[in-house]
Amino acid sequence: KLRVQSLLRGPRCGLFCFAGSMPKVAPSGVGEDQRDGPTRQSCGSESEQAKWDDADRCNVKFVWKEFDQVSPDFFGDLCIAKDGGFSDVSLLFGPIRFPWAAFQVACLVLNLFFIIQPNVTYLLDTEVRDWGGDATITSRAMVLNNCWTLVFSKDRQPKPKIVLAWLELAMLAFYMCKALVTVCHIVRGNTERRWHGWAHLLWDIIPELSTFSAMKSLHFVTPKVLLTATIAAIKGTVKRRGERCGLPLLQFIAMRVFYAFVGFEAFVIKFNMASQSQSTATSFLGAAAAALAFLNQMLGVVDVNKFAHRRLFLFIFGGEDGFMSDREEMVAKTYLAMLAMHTYAACKAKKPRWLWFLVATLSYGDQDFQRLTLCNTEPIHRQKKVATSKDNKMIGKSYQVSDKDDEPI
Repeated sequence: KLRVQSLLRGPRCGLFCFAGSMPKVAPSGVGEDQRDGPTRQSCGSESEQAKWDDADRCNVKFVWKEFDQVSPDFFGDLCIAKDGGFSDVSLLFGPIRFPWAAFQVACLVLNLFFIIQPNVTYLLDTEVRDWGGDATITSRAMVLNNCWTLVFSKDRQPKPKIVLAWLELAMLAFYMCKALVTVCHIVRGNTERRWHGWAHLLWDIIPELSTFSAMKSLHFVTPKVLLTATIAAIKGTVKRRGERCGLPLLQFIAMRVFYAFVGFEAFVIKFNMASQSQSTATSFLGAAAAALAFLNQMLGVVDVNKFAHRRLFLFIFGGEDGFMSDREEMVAKTYLAMLAMHTYAACKAKKPRWLWFLVATLSYGDQDFQRLTLCNTEPIHRQKKVATSKDNKMIGKSYQVSDKDDEPI
């Protein structure tokens, strides 16, 4: 009976015990809870006993009993490095990072090319007097064209492609101005401004330039992102107690309205362009390609990496209230700036130094942040649970055996 129970509870463990010696049958007076527990005597070798323990520690009943306490220690193995992981920056270097950095640069170049080349070519090939036209189904659904009709003329309205081209080029000019100001801080600023500029350029501006489009402005007005940002803006206004006359909150509202306007206009234009391309396609592949291209753009609206990065920093620097004050925002920015500085210092022995620095920073992600900030402690699920050899009553009482490679905490 015990052998059948072990096979049902853990397939791997049961097979090892089946191949080994027969388990000792518990006395009739032993309770059901005592008969359910594994015995280290039931397996032959130490490796088989370790596999028995590993399988048992994944059992629902065993884990529940382990943490079913007045004060369960779920996060006992969680330890955050006080220095932010700067002593382990050498983990960011490796040959595997070169493809990821090259992929980041390729995304940047391709996105800039497909933003600049089609829009500039269309504007140059179209004469100024042809930028307007008669009202169409697409133009009737656009906010800008309806405002144009109310203010100027009802007969002629800007063409949707012209509006889209100007919107994307205007956004590109805005990002390029930010990049130019950041480069000026890097070149002419002091130490603090220089490394703040490097962090802002490598981990903010370049990722945004690699993925931005007019329709991507909808990311800032998606319900989850908008709700979180609105709560943070209101909390900031309340904590400042009316300082700055509420200008940060007004700026937040104005920017979100602008993002909604640009994103909606771009969505209407690209939706109709995809619909026309699909309806005029002469083959299945052409229609499917138009639909998939529009679907890919829609899936890229929500920047998951940016949202996850923000939530991770909010968890680390925000505290219990889930809000980052002005000081906490500056602490987070300073952390990134000093991380860039320590990364550059760590690649001193590597040649060429600037290449290794760019590779390490461009391939930096949330997993690297976790590797740096969490200490190398011994997790609870890896601790060895050893039972006594007398009977199964002591299976719940265990002691910890540290791994040889792990240092005591």
